[in-house]
Formats: sequence, C-alpha cells, structure tokens
Amino acid sequence: MYSLNTQAYSSNNYSQNNIKEKNKLYEKITLIIVTTILTIILLIIIIFNVGLYKINGTSMSPTLKEKEYVLTYQPIEYKRGDIIAFHHNNAIMIKRIVGLPNDIIDFEQDGTVLINNKILSEPYLTSKALGLPDIKLPYTVPPESYFVLGDNRSDSIDSRDVAIGCVKVGDIVGKVEFSIFPPAKIK
Repeated sequence: MYSLNTQAYSSNNYSQNNIKEKNKLYEKITLIIVTTILTIILLIIIIFNVGLYKINGTSMSPTLKEKEYVLTYQPIEYKRGDIIAFHHNNAIMIKRIVGLPNDIIDFEQDGTVLINNKILSEPYLTSKALGLPDIKLPYTVPPESYFVLGDNRSDSIDSRDVAIGCVKVGDIVGKVEFSIFPPAKIK
C-alpha cells in the first residue's frame, strides 16, 4: 500500500513538473511573439515616419473628434481631400487639403469652396461656413504649398487666415490615416 501511494505521489509530482515546464515554454513563446510584434511596429514607425497625435479642439469635427488619437505617415505625395498634420508656431495642427499648388481658391457667400472656378465636392461636411477670411480672394496657392481648411468651417482657423496661410511641404508632418483611440473610420 505504501508503494502505491509513492507511485501516486511520483506520478502527481511528474504532472506538476510537466505543467510547470509547459507554462515556461508558453511564457517563452509569448515573449518571442510580443518582442517580434513590437520590433515590427518599431520598424514600421521608423521606415514610414509614423506619428501619434491627439486631436485638440473641434475644427475637424465631425471627421475627427476632440481627444481622439490619430496616426500619421508620410506618403509619396499629398492630394486634395487628404487630412494632414503640420507644424505651425511650435504646435501641430490638423486640417484637410483643399487646394494644391497653383490652384485658384475662392468662396461663395454660403461658404462653398471654388477651386479653379469649379465647386469643390465636400461630402465630409455637415455644414458650410465662409467664416471671416482675411486673405485676398481669389487666392492662388503658392508652389510647394497646400491650402487647408478644417471640416468644421465655423470653428476653424486655417488657410483663410493670413496667420496660418498655406502649408509649405516642409512643414507637413504626415497624412492622417488612422484614428486609433477611440477607433473610428477617417473619411
């Protein structure tokens, strides 16, 4: 009877050791996977110059909400409709490109944007507003620059204001592509 208990104890002890070894193996595999994922993320950040920014203010509402976090990257080129982050007075601003280099920008009284005398389609807007532009209209976008506007035109300081003006290519941090917190689709 004593030997049976010893065998039961030995068998039980072997199972516990086997479980401990499996747990250590799972921990090692988990560590390898996490390290690999973090390395890949770091490489993507370095290669594509990815940035993380917090939305402050409501100038890009409803597309981007205040306190939302977004990722940016540097594409090969920027196009009309892209949302970009750029440097302005030691801050990062986020606006939408509406005018490309050499475009002629004008506004109708209701805030409708005209690009080269054609109405700009802006399905992302919930309302239009002219605001109080202090630039001379019609306005020609300089070379190597973009004319940017906030999606919430009544609450946006953007290229309509000479203090902001057009965004030079060298001031652009990147294109806003993903909202990571809270997750949302960018239009």
